[in-house]
Amino acid sequence: MTPAASLRAAAAFSVVALVLALAGTAVIIATSGAGAQDPLEVFSDPAGFAAILSGAEPALRYALFFDGLFALAYTGATSFAAIGFRSHCPAAAWAAGGGIIAAMMLDISENLLMLGSLGLAGAGEKITGDRVALHVFVSGMKLHVAAAALVAFSFVLPKRGLVTFLMRWGSRTLMPVAAVLFVTDAFGMRANASLGVFAAMVGGFVLLPILALAEARKEPDGD
Repeated sequence: MTPAASLRAAAAFSVVALVLALAGTAVIIATSGAGAQDPLEVFSDPAGFAAILSGAEPALRYALFFDGLFALAYTGATSFAAIGFRSHCPAAAWAAGGGIIAAMMLDISENLLMLGSLGLAGAGEKITGDRVALHVFVSGMKLHVAAAALVAFSFVLPKRGLVTFLMRWGSRTLMPVAAVLFVTDAFGMRANASLGVFAAMVGGFVLLPILALAEARKEPDGD
C-alpha cells in the first residue's frame, strides 16, 4: 500500500471515528448520563458500583455499541496514518501502530467487562470489590497506553504547518496529562480531565483528515 493510499484510508477512518465519538456522546446526553462509562472507570464501593450498573440499562449497551465501533475506527485511523508517515520516523511509526492496537484491545476488554458486569447486576448477582478494581485497572491501562501511542505518533508527523503543530503538541501534552489526571484524580481534576480526553480525541479526528489528505496529494500513487 502506497503512502498516499494509506493516508487516504487514515482520513476516512478518522471521519468515521469522529462520527462514532459524537454518536456515543449523543447517547449519553439523550439518556441524561446513564450511558456514560466514566462512573465505571473509577473506584467506588461495590454497592454504589452495582447501583450505577442497575441504572445504566439499556443506555450503556447502546453507548458500548458505538464505543466498540469507535475503537476499530481510531485504530484504523492511527495505524494507517503511521504507515503513511512512516518515512519520517520508522521506529515511532511501529510504536504508534503497536500501541494503538494494544489500546484497542484494552478498550474492547473494558467494554466486555462492563457488559459482563451489566449482566451480573441484572441477574441480581453481587459485584465484588475485586471486579470493581479490575474495571479501574483495565480503564487506566487503556488511557495510559493510548496516550503513549499518541506520543509516539507525534514523531511521525511532518514538521510543517499549523495543523501538524496542533496535532504534535496536543498528542504530547493534552492527552497524556488528561489521561493521568483522570486516572489519579490529582487536584480533584477528574471531571475536567475527562473533558480533556474527549477534546483531544475529537480535535485529533478533525485535524487528521485535513493533514492526511493534504499530504496524500504530495505523494505518488504508484508502487
